[in-house]
Amino acid sequence: VHYEVVLDRGGRHRIWFSDAVREDLPASQAARVTMVIARKGVPAEPLALAIDDSGESWVATGQPIGPGDVTVTVSYVLRGEPFEIPTPARHRGHRRRSGATP
Repeated sequence: VHYEVVLDRGGRHRIWFSDAVREDLPASQAARVTMVIARKGVPAEPLALAIDDSGESWVATGQPIGPGDVTVTVSYVLRGEPFEIPTPARHRGHRRRSGATP
């Protein structure tokens, strides 16, 4: 399983899940999706995400993301197994970060 994280400059963040050949998976394939956004010099921001109205992605609204280095730790449960993946990113506006679940 792959995931893609979009950090929006205005603070609306999304996560999509896809299979090994990058076909979209329904958001309901994952559960208990959270992210923690760590920015230099400020407290980390934990966010609990919810499935969007289309059922395609998980969304959360948090603090706006400004330019600079951030670390996003994504946590979720997939097929009963928990995952937690920290991902460093340099944010310059809309920035997509993706990863894979073994």
